[in-house]
Amino acid sequence: MSVASIRTSNLKSVPTTDLAVARKVLRALLPAETGIDNAIVAQSDLISTIVRGRMEMGVSIQVGHDAAMLAADSLKRLFKVREQTIRCHQRLVVSRDALGLDGSDVGCGDTCV
Repeated sequence: MSVASIRTSNLKSVPTTDLAVARKVLRALLPAETGIDNAIVAQSDLISTIVRGRMEMGVSIQVGHDAAMLAADSLKRLFKVREQTIRCHQRLVVSRDALGLDGSDVGCGDTCV
């Protein structure tokens, strides 16, 4: 469901600007969440490729170890970013609820907590 196609008949008491802003926040939030997950997948692929590359070349386990460790540390940091983004999403849900809106009003449906 697109954000633009949401029915608003049950929102007579919600100012149009509040609803528009809530939908704008959602349009920014969902791509941010997807971007973080895409970065995690890419970083995981990088780590796997470094390790598999070493194995395919048949060289010492020390080859590429520092790079793999740095990539693994970056992956850990990405998961911390993901956790903070989850908290952000949860706080936005509290704000949305305080405004008298629900997920279907702003278009997040099942993607909202």
